Amino acid sequence: VERKEPVVWSIMSSGIEETVPLELYAPEKGARIISGVGDYGGFTHFRPDELTNGSHSNPHFANTNGVTGAWLKQELIVRVGALFGRQPGAKTISYSEDGGMNWIQCASLPDAQARNGPIAVAADGSTWIWTPDRMDAYYTCDKGATWQLCKGLPKDMRVIADKMNARKFYAVDAVKEILYVSKDGGKTFQSDTLNLTMKPYRRPGATDRMPNRGDRRGGQDRIYSTPGFENDLWIAAYDGLYHSKETQGINFKPLDKVRKIYAFGFGKAKPGTDYPALYLIGVVNGQYGFFRSDDEARSWVRINDDAHQFGLVLHIIGDMQEYGRVYVGTHGRGLITGAPKP
Repeated sequence: VERKEPVVWSIMSSGIEETVPLELYAPEKGARIISGVGDYGGFTHFRPDELTNGSHSNPHFANTNGVTGAWLKQELIVRVGALFGRQPGAKTISYSEDGGMNWIQCASLPDAQARNGPIAVAADGSTWIWTPDRMDAYYTCDKGATWQLCKGLPKDMRVIADKMNARKFYAVDAVKEILYVSKDGGKTFQSDTLNLTMKPYRRPGATDRMPNRGDRRGGQDRIYSTPGFENDLWIAAYDGLYHSKETQGINFKPLDKVRKIYAFGFGKAKPGTDYPALYLIGVVNGQYGFFRSDDEARSWVRINDDAHQFGLVLHIIGDMQEYGRVYVGTHGRGLITGAPKP
């Protein structure tokens, strides 16, 4: 029966708000997981089930879009984002020298409007490369006291550091199939054409900025450097996975089982092996799910089921200190962690 009366909605529980992780970083020592979060800045967990010191401060960020560290200097962590409220004199980049417990503001910005974007830190912490939203990439060799323009990169490029060689940085345009490599600490980049055998699909009407290849906040169409291995790179394209571990040159080879990627990351190696576990959200062997590989993507095991998919998920990373533990960034339900059953 239609009553034509207004419908009144109410929330039954108080203190509930959506939480959206935007970036995840798992060090090999110290903190187990450090997050960049929308609206709440980010958090450091020294135990998977325990929060340390509340949200990151000095300054307080609203969104933290980039957080990473120096792989050979594990106590150094750097984060970038957007400021929360009015904080006169605050900067949109800060760093920690105690593994994410306390934070120090950088002295300057590469541009007065610099905010958000990705951040890369050299393996030994000597150089940081920041690409603020819609800007060029800049590098600093003095913890943000001064900044210089990286040469040879287009605007808005996500740069990553080689995990073992402090002189090497990488960036990729997976749609145009161009790889950028720096061997001088990020000062200059040289470009090379890729030959991705699984040709990237691009929908009609797509633009360079919105190529219709998944959500830009996710982990697809990015390049990744393997922890513990120099020049060992993965391209997690939206429509396929590629690996290069050449000692001379870079030659990406496709992994035939993966057909769609929304998120990609590494974790602690399986006992008895020395290569990090791989984690992936996407389509493998024709099935969507969350997956782990212990043999460099030759085979995959699904680690979730149809009853545990958590809606929109764009980030996944393994714990680098506990094999099998994984962290999944959901868009609305916060950061979820899981581990294999005993």
